[in-house]
Amino acid sequence: MMGLLNSFDILIIICYLTGITWIGSRYYKKDAGLKEYLQGSKVMKWFPVALSIIAADTSAISYLGVPAWSFRVDMKLSMGIVAYLLAIPIAIRVFLPVFAKGNLFTAYEYLEQRFSLRVRLVASIFFMIVRGTHVAVIIYAPALVMAELMGVPLKASILAMGVLTTFYTTMGGIKAVIWTDTIQVITVLLGFSIITISVFSNIPGGASEFVSTGMAHAKFQLVDFSFHLNTIDNFWPLFIGGTLLFTQALSTDQSVMQKFFTTKSVKETRKSLLFYGLIIIPMISLISLLGVALFVFYSTHPSMLSTLKNSDVVVAHYAAHMLPHGLTGLIVASIFAGSMSTVSASINSLATSSVVDIYKRLLRPDLSDLHYTKASRLATLSWGLLTTLGALFADRLGTLVLATVKIQSLMGGIILGIFLLGVTTKTATSTGVIVGASIGLPIVIAVSLFSPLSIYWYCVIGCMCTFAIGWLYSQAFSNSLAMSEES
Repeated sequence: MMGLLNSFDILIIICYLTGITWIGSRYYKKDAGLKEYLQGSKVMKWFPVALSIIAADTSAISYLGVPAWSFRVDMKLSMGIVAYLLAIPIAIRVFLPVFAKGNLFTAYEYLEQRFSLRVRLVASIFFMIVRGTHVAVIIYAPALVMAELMGVPLKASILAMGVLTTFYTTMGGIKAVIWTDTIQVITVLLGFSIITISVFSNIPGGASEFVSTGMAHAKFQLVDFSFHLNTIDNFWPLFIGGTLLFTQALSTDQSVMQKFFTTKSVKETRKSLLFYGLIIIPMISLISLLGVALFVFYSTHPSMLSTLKNSDVVVAHYAAHMLPHGLTGLIVASIFAGSMSTVSASINSLATSSVVDIYKRLLRPDLSDLHYTKASRLATLSWGLLTTLGALFADRLGTLVLATVKIQSLMGGIILGIFLLGVTTKTATSTGVIVGASIGLPIVIAVSLFSPLSIYWYCVIGCMCTFAIGWLYSQAFSNSLAMSEES
């Protein structure tokens, strides 16, 4: 026996990890072309793509971090889901029609068509920094669970998690990502359904105790309309900043866009996004309620609470103490599933941007399709190993639920501002965009270092600065050029 799990639990975890690696690697084709490896030959239907988008946009960070937050604080942070009600229609109506016009491998190819190669490279590099750092945190999350509950050294768990996911993603390409994502989302939903039923059934006094204790400790607080700019979980930063964050993720993030580029038509993509919205909103709400239920349960079991050293692993801690062996292993496997699905999608998209936006476009153009497929496999392997090494330092970013928001908010607003200049204006110029991003980024970094503003405002500031400065510079430059031509 290791930690709180026995050999049966460990066997289930090993079987799951081995099985998902085997399934993903079965999509390996030695002679696969670039379109098949990176776009799945554009034959995917909306349902598996929708599940894969859920997998790309959620992870063990969500499944562990959201309940942990409502366990520690209350449910206000979960109200960020209302931002999806705006972000999804914006993605469908503003961005999808634009991307549908070109036969794109990456979202950043559009920026070269609209502006220049410089703008394409800037956005692609920004994406790589954001997504690469994000993946490191996602690999770290289940490794933390393994360290807390099984006594497995944190570094060993990180390496195992990263290497296995990298292996099957490198072998199978985007088809491996989408189909393993589908399996893993179902595994996550099954695991959290089991633990939710268990928690509610084990609360002494049942539903009445859940409601009364939750209300007594103000756990059901949902909305705070105060205008405190330094507060993380009040309504305004969650709604305004969240809308921009989710729009950026669903419209400009290659890890999501890559799924769009595998579908047969825009209609299929639209269906996948709408289904995603129908699932993600109730799902986040329910796992936030799970955190409250865990708080009520632990408040009636103080001896068990005393063994909880890190509230970020409260879900797995409960499973290890209260579920029968076997089901405990399934819960831990579902936590791994939540992270592996996001990691596979992310390193696949990082490889795509590296090869298509940089290697093929700048370094080695006009080579064979097979050569670029091999380069994509090598890039996938390299990104997998790099982000796995980065995960060794992910604990320095703070609580799980806020770590990924902090990463995305710092640079995501800059990326969104660049795309908005292309999609919503006709007069923005390449130089204007570069100037806007060059000024916007240090402003956001300065705000993050020297002001108490909530991290959700970073994205708003970055987007507004990039867009406004880029547009104003473009107008001034265009007007001065027109005046010089007239004279």
